[in-house]
Amino acid sequence: MSTPIRRTTEAVTARQRLVIAAAGATLLANVPGLQSLLVPVRFFVTYIHEGCHAVMALVTGGMVEHIGVMSNANGVTVSRGGMPFLIYMAGYVGTSAFGALCLMGVRRKGNGKSVLAFMGMAVLAVTALWTRNGFGLLAGVGVAAVLCGLAGLLRGQAADLAAALLSVLLCLDALMDLRTLLLLTTVSDVPNDAVFMSQMFGLPPVIWALFWAAASLAITWAALKWVWSGASVKTPRRA
Repeated sequence: MSTPIRRTTEAVTARQRLVIAAAGATLLANVPGLQSLLVPVRFFVTYIHEGCHAVMALVTGGMVEHIGVMSNANGVTVSRGGMPFLIYMAGYVGTSAFGALCLMGVRRKGNGKSVLAFMGMAVLAVTALWTRNGFGLLAGVGVAAVLCGLAGLLRGQAADLAAALLSVLLCLDALMDLRTLLLLTTVSDVPNDAVFMSQMFGLPPVIWALFWAAASLAITWAALKWVWSGASVKTPRRA
């Protein structure tokens, strides 16, 4: 016979984590006294964003010269060759995809520690392989140490909730970056990925920003729907 109780329990627990994580992310993003806690998350997002540029450059046959991360949490990736169309897009869309992947990882109870460790190792890899400026090296090691430290210290539901919260914050921050990009492309010509795409492939920068925003929203929505529905839970059958 099937075991629907287990399926229902795991689905409800995942939904509870998602709701708590979303509520926590909303509080952190909007309560003035708590916003300072998001500074490490801002750097986390930057390393993932720049790392996605770098990975796409390598995947499409290019070379990564270096990544720089500044004290204001802005970053830059310098690469040669590859496919610029995909490399420029990878920063914003790739960050959303990374956040969605982490969010899907915490669908199952007890995966939080692994997801936190995965986040930390991803930042450490970007730092060790490509980051070359002094501040970027120190900040990258610091962010990776915090994430891996959380993976080592937290247990059970605490680890699951921390991983879910960081995953939601990563997706949310990626979307907020795209909102900022949309504003920049409509009121200024400040250099950014959308402007570079416009210069190389035509179309106004705002069109590229809208395209990336739509792709990121679709990825995030799909991950949220997948986690909420509990479709990933495969319940064994017993005779």
